Amino acid sequence: MRFYALMQRVGWPRSYRGKILAICFLGTHVPLIALIVWLLSRGNVTDDLGIVLVVLVATLVGTAGALLGLAAMLAPISRATGALNAYAERRQRPDLPSNYCDSAGRLMASVQTTIMQLERSLESLENLSVTDPLTGLYNRRWLDERGERAVSDAHRDRRHFSLLVIDVDRFKTFNDEHGHAVGDQVLILVADAIREGMRGGGYGVRLGGDEFCVLLPNADREQAEATARRIRLATELGVENFIAAGSGAVTLSIGLVTQGAEDRSFDGLFARADEQLLTAKRKGRNRVSTR
Repeated sequence: MRFYALMQRVGWPRSYRGKILAICFLGTHVPLIALIVWLLSRGNVTDDLGIVLVVLVATLVGTAGALLGLAAMLAPISRATGALNAYAERRQRPDLPSNYCDSAGRLMASVQTTIMQLERSLESLENLSVTDPLTGLYNRRWLDERGERAVSDAHRDRRHFSLLVIDVDRFKTFNDEHGHAVGDQVLILVADAIREGMRGGGYGVRLGGDEFCVLLPNADREQAEATARRIRLATELGVENFIAAGSGAVTLSIGLVTQGAEDRSFDGLFARADEQLLTAKRKGRNRVSTR
């Protein structure tokens, strides 16, 4: 490391590869320099000019070959460094070969493995940060990050976008009568019903407590109403075991809105859906309200 530290203080060449090539260049020219010095000390350089030319050409050819070979041998280090920089700056996943067994090959394989393990860990942490731990749906943090973008994208691309706001009817009473453990099972059941009702065409979010919402990109009002019906039906079918246990039925009230030309923000769209949810509750619950 002392020699490496010394080379770092050398102003030129600045790059790591340049320093390596400079060392190689100087090293291959030592025989030529020694020959010239010896001939000068004898005072008959002109007489031995042919020898000097032969050695010079051989040295240049050998130097070129050594520099090309060394540059190629340094390529794995450059690729590994580039992969690390690309991931640090743009989180770009590397594609380094891992089938070489020498030190440079193991370096590339190690960088590849380490970055991919780090990427999986980061993805897992990111998923945990935007996922509700009880139901597995997205949480409010995810909604705060994605809601406005979803509305903006739909408006820009002139696509349909619908929103459901869902509330479990009389959930507090249900919780008080049957306990929080049963209440948690009901919330899990509703989350499963939301996943089944969306059929992969939307995003389910638990807002907190017994409140949920569903974002439905590319869904007009008719398609959104069909999704809401499927969610209510899946919930009714899923609570049969609760009914058998004497826990009573579980029903949902749902407010539904479809984005219009006047809807430029997610907060405004959500407020309209929430109004429809209150309308559904005022009309007796266990229904979908839309306009």
